[in-house]
Order: sequence, then structure tokens, then C-alpha cells
Amino acid sequence: MSGLLVREVAVSIAINSALNLGFTWLAFHGVELVAVDALVIDLIPTAFMIALMGSVVPSLINRRRLTPVLSVRFILLRGAGLALLSAALVVPAASLLLRGVEGLDWAQVLYLKMPLGAVIALAVTSWSLRGLGREIHA
Repeated sequence: MSGLLVREVAVSIAINSALNLGFTWLAFHGVELVAVDALVIDLIPTAFMIALMGSVVPSLINRRRLTPVLSVRFILLRGAGLALLSAALVVPAASLLLRGVEGLDWAQVLYLKMPLGAVIALAVTSWSLRGLGREIHA
């Protein structure tokens, strides 16, 4: 992995993790026991937005460094597709993993959402910038 790719992935993970933490705090702060249904519903926009921002923002910032240069339309459509795919994979998987659990406390919600958001950002950002057969020029 090139230095640029490592840096962009690290920045994406950091920014998406901070946003994920902030929105999780807004949604569930002060709730003693977070219902699994509420958490699963919260994962829909979480997975969607982390994938969208983790794909679109770094790709737009670095699009002139990619060979061939990607169109803005392609970047936006690919980002939307990855966001939909992320939500379509993460939400059912979380539903299955949490089946039978009544609720989670605040710390458990963070232990679930923070690594999940980081993994989504890592996967989507690295895939988006690397692309199939594309090279990144520093």
C-alpha cells in the first residue's frame, strides 16, 4: 500500500469514527438499556453514511491522482452503491448476531459500533482509492 493510501485510510477511519461516536452519543446517551431493534435501525444510516463518506470524500479529494482520472459522476454513483451494499450487509448481519438479546448498555453499543464503523471505513476507502487496476500517484 502506498503512503498516500495508508494516510487516506487512516484519516477516513479517524473522521468516520469520530462522527460515529458523536451520533451514537446523540442517539443513545442517557438510555440505560438500548433496545436491539433501535440499535439495528440506527445501523442503517450508520453503515450507509460511513460507506458513502469513506468512498466519496477521499475519491473526490484524490481523483486527479488516480489513473485513469475518475469522473465525479462515477465517484458519486460508486459511493452510493457501496453505501447501499454496506447497509444491506451490515444490518442483517447485526440482526442475526444480536438475535435473542434484549438490549445493550452504552458501553456495549460502543464496543459494537466503533469497530464496525472503522472496518467499514477501512474497507470502503481502501477499495475506492485502489480500485480495480488503478494506480495512485503521490
